[in-house]
Amino acid sequence: MALLGPLLLSSLSAAARERPVERVSRKRTVHASAAPGGALPEVSVAGGSATVITTGVPLGPGGPVLQDERGRVRLVPVDGTSFIVLPSADLGEGDRPVLTVPLLPGDSLQLALVTRRGEVDGEVRLVRLQAPAAGQEGVADVARILQAAPAAQVGLARPKHWVTLREVIQAKVDSVLRIGPHVFITLSTLPGWKSKPSAGDWERLQLRASLGNGSFLVLPLLHVPPTSPGEAASRHTVVATPPGGTSHLLLSVEGSALPEAVLALP
Repeated sequence: MALLGPLLLSSLSAAARERPVERVSRKRTVHASAAPGGALPEVSVAGGSATVITTGVPLGPGGPVLQDERGRVRLVPVDGTSFIVLPSADLGEGDRPVLTVPLLPGDSLQLALVTRRGEVDGEVRLVRLQAPAAGQEGVADVARILQAAPAAQVGLARPKHWVTLREVIQAKVDSVLRIGPHVFITLSTLPGWKSKPSAGDWERLQLRASLGNGSFLVLPLLHVPPTSPGEAASRHTVVATPPGGTSHLLLSVEGSALPEAVLALP
């Protein structure tokens, strides 16, 4: 009997180790952008569990590719718009192999595969974030109206936000307007500076969406330049379509070491 206790405890301990982890299977939508930068969206996978990823648009030539030198994860094609991710075992803590998903006509989206205790993504609808089209729902027309309006009519509560475009050229955020799925951010530069921002300066603007799960996503932008470049205060509008769950936006200039301007969603 003296030996029975330790043996029984040892058997129970081994059984607990071998017992499979119970996980809740989720069905969710993951937004990804083809724009460079930003943290990769994550998809939760588990050993022996199939995760079906559907793109809704045709996959590009060659299909998805996974950076996994140890060959722990199989990618099984289903049809032209979906495939299955099937790991042979759970991924280790901190292990985030990158999954590249090519889409027609040439975009490529990247995801990070992770393993989380207690949950697994059974079905994932992968949505590609794109910049709004100028003619879509009058997007460019709305931007022109914002650029023509006096700053006092459409503005942010003080303090104003500023971003440095180049050297001494600073742009002030005049307004952040949300209409339907789109967000319009209008900026202006003040008169008196010797040099004015070029089209390339405005193109360096970068907008990130802060999602509720703590991750960030770089948003593709539609740039609407001013109609009258010769005006005293040059104005520019960028338009984006943030995904659901966005808590706030962060505006910066690519390559700048200055802090991002935090913009609340109206």
